[in-house]
This record gives sequence, structure tokens and C-alpha cells, in this order.
Amino acid sequence: MNKKLLALLIPSVLMASSAQAIELYKDQTNALNMMGWLGFAAVNDGDDTAVVDNFSRVGFRFDRQEKNGWRSFAHTEWGINMVTSDDSLKYVGGQLGAQKTSDFLFNRLGYVGLSHAKWGSLSFGKQWGAYYDVAYTTDVLNVYTGYSVGAYTFGDGGLTGAGRADSAFIYRNSFGDLDIALQYAAKQNGDVALFDKNGQAVDDGSHLSFDTSYGANLTYHVTDKFKVLAGFNRGDFEGELAGVSVDDTNEIIGIGAQYGSFYQYAPGRDAKGLYVGFNAHQSKQNELVAGQLYDSTGAEFLVAYHYDNGFVPSFLISYQDLDTDENTAIKGNWTRQFAVLGLHYRYSRDTVMFAEAKFDFSDMDDKGFEAAQDNSYAVGIRYFF
Repeated sequence: MNKKLLALLIPSVLMASSAQAIELYKDQTNALNMMGWLGFAAVNDGDDTAVVDNFSRVGFRFDRQEKNGWRSFAHTEWGINMVTSDDSLKYVGGQLGAQKTSDFLFNRLGYVGLSHAKWGSLSFGKQWGAYYDVAYTTDVLNVYTGYSVGAYTFGDGGLTGAGRADSAFIYRNSFGDLDIALQYAAKQNGDVALFDKNGQAVDDGSHLSFDTSYGANLTYHVTDKFKVLAGFNRGDFEGELAGVSVDDTNEIIGIGAQYGSFYQYAPGRDAKGLYVGFNAHQSKQNELVAGQLYDSTGAEFLVAYHYDNGFVPSFLISYQDLDTDENTAIKGNWTRQFAVLGLHYRYSRDTVMFAEAKFDFSDMDDKGFEAAQDNSYAVGIRYFF
């Protein structure tokens, strides 16, 4: 495949799930591949130990060779709840029974697009946003990951467009060593569902709408292994909360750098030697804490090394500071900071066992918030396909 065309397709393929895939069908025109993993982890927060799903997912990638050098592609991906059905007990008419509260499958990605070696690629749907190229550089560990990258506001970042963007148009192209990505997310219905602290729908007339957003990034390849990135994402929201009119902007601006490839997202999961990732950002009304949005500053730094014997030790440092004052719900200092030591063992290309430990040294004036930032550790396994 043309190197430039491959460069255009790699961001969406690598961040969709694992970079290796099972070929289900291929002829001279069409190809269908399946990718994903099943994962489990036992997590201890200092008090309790729980067995949890470790971001299990399954996806299908469709590719078709079109006329005049064009290729069409489509990708679907679903998260899988492998550990629990999240049943709750319901008491009705003297009878106690189970009530299912979540789905076994849930949508993560779904998009279609066209690509050309000269004209670039254009994709439509729910997909990793342009800004996520910056955040991705450290969002690669198995459990303690993505805390301070700024991409996951309101869950998966779909509403803002900085994470798995909803209803997004993304254009990508490469010009020599420079890659660009431009994004516009236009939602048919941007109404935000509002719930109180007990999980009940708010019925006091409050409403919030987040209809459109846009973003972009630039990636410069200094060498074949080292690249630097810069990106932003911005959107406006308006409405009324508890009788108070709201009209504000959600925004994040960040920079990043990456050296090497981390095995889980490398082509063929084939990575050797040193991996280093870094990103830092400033954001406006983008960090959601205790039901309130805050301006914030965040940064992460990750270093890992792939040994030939299958061991991958790693070290992550994560920092997030909220911009608080006398007008915000949280008063005083709120700085979340922690380190993660990890050791992954690649038993084979497709089977990985791991241990990760989180050491917290947050500094918060509200000791209730600080106490919630526990030390924690996890062990688990991922089975790739």
C-alpha cells in the first residue's frame, strides 16, 4: 500500500482497538477484518478487591478498493461487559427479582470514509476525535490510564468531540513529514441528560444543549520514531441550570510528543525497545468533578521498555490541577497527582498478563476529595484477537 495512504489510515485503525486483526474475508476488491480483545482485572483500592472488565471490545473493519486510487472503509466497534450484567434487585408486589440495568454490548465506534494517497481521507460517524491524537500518547496502560489527558469529559468525550467524538466529520492528510486533521461534529440532538447526585433525572426545568464542536491537530514527524503534536477542541453549550442561565465554551488546547510504539497499538502489536509519551493541556469548562465543570491544567508522562523476553515495565506520572476560586463549588487547592508502576508480560503476541500499581500523592484542601484518591493496584489478563 502507498506509504502516504497507510499513514492516513493508521490513526483510525490503531486507536480503534488493537492494531492486529483476524482476516475474515479478502478478495481483489474487498477485505473484512475482526479486531479487539477480552480483558479482566482484579482491582484493589486499599479496602476492597473487585473483578472488573478491562475495556473488552470487538470491532469489524471493512475496506474496499474503489476507482481512480480511492479506497472506502467502514469500522464498527462495541464494548463488551464480560464480568457482570449489572442486575439490580427490584421489589414489586411482595416479589423480589432481578432488573437488568446495563447492556452486554454498547457502542464505542461506528464510521465510514474514503481515502486517497493525494487527497487525504474523510470519515463520518462516531470516531476518535482529532484532539485524541495528542491525548493518545500516554493513554496506553491497561487500568490507570486516561486520567489527565482531558479527552473523556462526560464519559467517552463523545459529546465534546475530544474523545470518541459523536457525529463527527474528520479530514486527514499528510504533506511530507506533517500530518493534519480537521474535525467538525454536528449533532442532530445535543441535549444533555441531567441527573442529581442520587442518579435521578433532574425535573426542575434545568436543560443543557451541546450541539456542535470543532477541533484540529498537527503532527510533525521529526524522525521515523519521534513525533511532536499540537491540537485543540472547542464547542459551546447553553441552557439553564437550577434557574440560572448558562452560556459558555468548552475548550481544550494541548501539546504532545511520542517516541517509538507501545505494543498494544503498534502494527501487528510488534514493538521493541523504548517508548516515551508526553502530553500537556489547558482547558476551559472541561474537567467534570462532583457534578461541576472546571477550567484545568493537566499533564502526563509515560516511559516503557519492550524487552525481547516479553516483559514491558512502565512508569507513568499524572498531574491535574483545577482552577478554583471563591465562585466555584470546590474552594481552595485541588491537585490530583499520582504515579503508576506497571509490568506487562507478553506471554505471546496475543496474550498479555499485567500488574499495575497506583501511588497517589494528591494535594487537596478538601480532605474528603483527597481521601478519595486512594493508592490502588491491579492484576489482570488480556486476550487479543
